[in-house]
Amino acid sequence: MVKKGLAALGSALIFLAVAAAAPAAPFSIEKPGEAVLEGEVRVFLGDRELSWEISPSFSRDGHFLVPVRDLGRALGAEVSWDEKTQRVLVTSSQATVGFQIGSSEAIVDGEKVTLPSPAILKNGRAMVPLRFLTQVLGLAVNWDDRTQTATLVAPPERVYREAFPARVAFTANNNLWLLDGSQAGAQPVQVTKGGSVQILGWSPDGLWLAYLQRETPEPGESKPYLWVVKYDGSSAVQVDPRPVIGEPQWSPRDNILAYSTQDPGLDYIPDCNLKLATVAEEGVQVKPLLDQGLPIEDWAWAPDGQSLAISFRRTAEEPWRIDRLNLRGERTNLIKGMGTGNPIGEVYFSHPVGLKWSPNGRYLAYYLRYNAASLSADGVPLEVLDVENPQKPLNLGIGLPYRRWSAWSPDGNKLAFIEGSGRQATYNKRLLVVTLPEGDITSYGQPGTVDSQPTWLPGPQEDLLFCRGTAATVGDKGYPEAGMSYRRIWRATGDGKAAPLTDGLPDEADWYPSSSLDGLELYFLRLKGSTAGSLYRQPLTGGWPEELVRNITGSSGYYGSYYPPNVSIYPLPPTGEAEGRSFAGRLVESLVEGRHLELETEDYGILVVIPASPEVAAALEGYVGQEVVIEGTLEHKPNIYMRGPLLRVLAVKPRP
Repeated sequence: MVKKGLAALGSALIFLAVAAAAPAAPFSIEKPGEAVLEGEVRVFLGDRELSWEISPSFSRDGHFLVPVRDLGRALGAEVSWDEKTQRVLVTSSQATVGFQIGSSEAIVDGEKVTLPSPAILKNGRAMVPLRFLTQVLGLAVNWDDRTQTATLVAPPERVYREAFPARVAFTANNNLWLLDGSQAGAQPVQVTKGGSVQILGWSPDGLWLAYLQRETPEPGESKPYLWVVKYDGSSAVQVDPRPVIGEPQWSPRDNILAYSTQDPGLDYIPDCNLKLATVAEEGVQVKPLLDQGLPIEDWAWAPDGQSLAISFRRTAEEPWRIDRLNLRGERTNLIKGMGTGNPIGEVYFSHPVGLKWSPNGRYLAYYLRYNAASLSADGVPLEVLDVENPQKPLNLGIGLPYRRWSAWSPDGNKLAFIEGSGRQATYNKRLLVVTLPEGDITSYGQPGTVDSQPTWLPGPQEDLLFCRGTAATVGDKGYPEAGMSYRRIWRATGDGKAAPLTDGLPDEADWYPSSSLDGLELYFLRLKGSTAGSLYRQPLTGGWPEELVRNITGSSGYYGSYYPPNVSIYPLPPTGEAEGRSFAGRLVESLVEGRHLELETEDYGILVVIPASPEVAAALEGYVGQEVVIEGTLEHKPNIYMRGPLLRVLAVKPRP
């Protein structure tokens, strides 16, 4: 049935229209006086352009019209024509819609509504407004004024109705949507309407999502503003009135965002600052951390959340450098480059980007950009700084400076990264893993394939997930079609071997792998077109994938990189595991990365024990070496130990 307010569809801002196609034989009459203007608008259903028996047209009052039979076939609707009454009836699973030629009224599921433009006949075919009919039939219309194209897209839909342990953020039709999978039957919640968004990621506790909002569908045509929204879609808040520059970063321990701002005008004028925004139920509190007129290029939180690495550009007086900045605003240098000045005609390293700390806090990975943007787009050196031995960073070769194309292992002693030059993400890219401090490198690359998006499985195991597809160049296919070349999710093991985890049709591509909290299930996005697809879940041990959410859409990224991601997963404890759940095992002392306690369990492996209060900490110390039962919650966020998930302890008692 049609919801209240359906009549408001007639006043849609973009006056597009769809024509209802009549039977194959032409109508016997054409309404006189309804002259139309031929249109150059192209209409797409997802990635597929629709074709018409007769050309779509604009009416004199500016509404776009196309034939109903063609549209009905494309959308799976039935169309019938009553020549005697000059009525067209469109029937689908979403609604039943009746039009009469020459009338500005339509009947939708028995209710009268007003059309933005009357239904007409053209060359024996019935025509009605596009946006009106597609919205009634459950689709949205995205209009691109620059290319004069209308794209019909279905709204996101939850397919798997049972609960699953994850919160999901994704984009569809340039808007942000959220879904709490732990609530059975809960539907996706639309957060933004209009413009475009970029997902930044979840807060450490999974209660908040950070994202960038732009006023225009094309990201390059407007500046980004930083927003946060609660996991259920409520309490969306703009963090700062000024647009941001760079990529805001969550603290690994607290709900604090580090970000920098810029002038809202058309020119690139950075504010040369670094701010901290504390996000809470009561609101967002912002304070400056660094405001000394220094152009900060990039930043990354240390794993303890007590400091950040910040990078600076080479200037006439100073070489490029990376400093450590604590939360009091005090800086100490970590590394400096060679050379100063900006000599014309010379190529030199300008500044570090893509900073990423290892979970144990010993290593810092970064890319070194050149002073030439085009040269940097084809790949830059990736280096690793050992803060315990900072004299000579380890050079790992050339790669594209995407922050999510490198990933530290949970223990912080291995870095997985994508190596290979060329701005095209669809060839000459392979997965490598370096073991530190030795610097030994294992290559997982295979001839004729291309790799991307490495991510480690949680816990002490040495396995990681990544995307692999058939290599393709622009000469083979255009973009983004090259990114569809039989791409699957693979699993690499510590012995240097790799095997595919997912399988599908040749025209499907799997992206954005992530795992459940216990490391037993895989989440991934399966594209059935170059930019549209569904979120799936599949056991890591094998099995048939389950479709969770469909009609997720996004961009193929720069030269087929599919970056930044348009899906972000925050894994929750397995369904039914909430505050107060019991975890049984042996409580032991560990000296790895500093003294702490761990719970050795049969079901979850090693859990890193974090007391919720000083009283709980004292109680835990009394049970070291014993079998215990712990009441608490599992958390999945980076920490300096990362031998397993964090177990925040509320109470402990002897095991019966």
